[in-house]
Amino acid sequence: MAFFLLLLLLLSSLTPHLDATISMRIGVNLGQLGDNIPAPARSIELIRRLRAKAVKIYDANATVLSAVSGTGLRVSVMLPNELIPSISSNQSLADAWISSQILPFYPNARIRYLLVGNEILSYYSLSNSTWPQLVPAMVNLKRSLRSHSIHNIKIGTTLAMDALNVSFPPSAGSFRADIAQSVIVPLLRFLKSTNSFYFVDVYPYFAWASNPSSIDLDYALFEGKPSKYYTDPGSGLLYTNLFEQQLDAVFAAMTRLGFGGVPIFIAETGWPNGGDLDQIGANIFNAATYNRNLVRRLSQKPPIGTPSRPGMVIPAMIFACITRT
Repeated sequence: MAFFLLLLLLLSSLTPHLDATISMRIGVNLGQLGDNIPAPARSIELIRRLRAKAVKIYDANATVLSAVSGTGLRVSVMLPNELIPSISSNQSLADAWISSQILPFYPNARIRYLLVGNEILSYYSLSNSTWPQLVPAMVNLKRSLRSHSIHNIKIGTTLAMDALNVSFPPSAGSFRADIAQSVIVPLLRFLKSTNSFYFVDVYPYFAWASNPSSIDLDYALFEGKPSKYYTDPGSGLLYTNLFEQQLDAVFAAMTRLGFGGVPIFIAETGWPNGGDLDQIGANIFNAATYNRNLVRRLSQKPPIGTPSRPGMVIPAMIFACITRT
């Protein structure tokens, strides 16, 4: 039931604003956890009704990839966190994973992104076992793809905003000291050398909900009045919404490490359409407002970008087509 409610929410909030250009920039995450989830073919049908052109899944599920084959949707697949250490240390295992998970569906399924792990830097229990293995795993998977003459699948990894130590003001953005040199620099070097993206999950809701007395709700929903805009004292740049403020903190952090030119891809963004009694602001109206305004913002022609990166195209995946239990 909730799956269809959320799809109707997306349809009603996005469809009137979609055109060919929007479709190329906006995609949808497809979750598979929960009860009463529609069959993948039905989910893909609903996503196509959104006129989106991309879908992101959290594994390389054969049933989903079969359902998406031949649809023309660009697909993002994911290598699970637990496979990173073994893939990083064994090229044969990387080759086997590509052979079993990618090759049976490519190119009928337009797989364009392979994400190695999901927010692994948010899990401190993985600091010794997995963090150092992230980039070596990416290198091995890239080598495997090239051995099959596959050059149009970008490899990256999804990180949360907590990879930053400082995110406010945006111009002061910096990565955490425990990962900056050991993980982020090798990652950004790999992304730059392969023309890939820094994939990041951005949720203005959480930043707003943690400090609603200081952050205006309308500012978080892209509807702030000029009196609620924010001027960064370090850069002098004017921000009209919290989303771009968060993105520019990431750009500033990358610039501090010498990789300011690496583009950003929004792997997840959205607003909760429901929550517990103490989760203020989590409702269908705000979720529809956020999604609608996000699509309008990212679909402008020419692209708006952000205050520190004007004109930059920023692809995004909206979270999520998934049931709630």
